Amino acid sequence: MLTQVAKFSPMYGVEILAAEADVRASFSLADKYDLGGPPGAFQEVQFRVTVQSRASREAVAQLCLHAERACHAGQSFRLPVPTRLEVSLNGEPLSLDGGPS
Repeated sequence: MLTQVAKFSPMYGVEILAAEADVRASFSLADKYDLGGPPGAFQEVQFRVTVQSRASREAVAQLCLHAERACHAGQSFRLPVPTRLEVSLNGEPLSLDGGPS
């Protein structure tokens, strides 16, 4: 999201003096270690953004709302995204279902 904050800050007239992001996620390790329980997907992701600026609170809030909408990572966590795994071994496709690819 910081990239988007920097990209859109001129549009909102917000001079960024400093900015940082802290991203945290919670998840269960049970499925990872075959212990049963919930899958290993994130159960929650938190983006904490700290901005230092002389701009008004309203301008920074509008900037951050726009940056959040434009953040591909944040949007990908928020909305279901189809994923696909393709594996190759020594340059040849590798089937993961036990049969030939």
